[in-house]
Amino acid sequence: MRALILALTLVACHGGREPRPSPDDAGERTPIALTWFGVAGWQLDAGPTTILVDPYFSRPDLDAPLVPDPAAIAAHAPARADLIVIGHSHVDHVLDAPAVAAATGAQLVGSESTARLARASGLPASQVVAVRGGEDIARDGWSVRVIPSLHSLIGDEWLGGQIAAEPQLPLRFDGYAEGGTLAYLVRIAGHQVLFLGTANFIEAELTGLRPDVAVIATGLREKVDDYTCRLMRALGQPPLVYANHFDDWQAPPVDEPVDDDLRAFVDGRACQSSK
Repeated sequence: MRALILALTLVACHGGREPRPSPDDAGERTPIALTWFGVAGWQLDAGPTTILVDPYFSRPDLDAPLVPDPAAIAAHAPARADLIVIGHSHVDHVLDAPAVAAATGAQLVGSESTARLARASGLPASQVVAVRGGEDIARDGWSVRVIPSLHSLIGDEWLGGQIAAEPQLPLRFDGYAEGGTLAYLVRIAGHQVLFLGTANFIEAELTGLRPDVAVIATGLREKVDDYTCRLMRALGQPPLVYANHFDDWQAPPVDEPVDDDLRAFVDGRACQSSK
């Protein structure tokens, strides 16, 4: 839908940049491409490998039973992919994932709630991997570390809970429980790319990671104490940061001017209260 638009340098947080260690998947660093789909959706391409994160194209009527839009998926999903990773099972992250996995042949990785939705959608069990966090998924030349995480603070009624063991699709909006939240560190082509799909995190799980690209959710970050600077310090001040999940997830995607909140994240004003 759109290419990357924001590269951030959060200088107000810097206390001296730590050197980037070599990625776990050693080898020559070669170019990668990142494409933003809107909301928390991304496509990472590195040579023949394509990894999708939270692909969400349909933008359905949230007052009706929710079903994927085949035309939107056909228009925007790649023809093939190797892996799809899902941060949590709210509708704006997971609705389209089973259909995208079926269309692209990708393996779908996510929480047990995500796996239940995938199986109920008719995706074969061989394409579904349920994870809890702490797993390391290795493939030929690349790997993905699954990291336990937290959802942004949106209100108790939308946090926690699981998708039913055998969900009857289609579900309505409130049927898409969070199902636990995960972040992902992709190691590929000599790079480490962190995807944080909602604005919260477990500091101990991220401290010591050294991604050279960090894709960071910004919406509602003001509800988490010193969110930006604590996160940047935990990650050793990543040299390249992209904003994530800051647009209107309830409406069709449009390119809009950068608003004041996002500009504050970009120019570092969000860090001036750092402790």
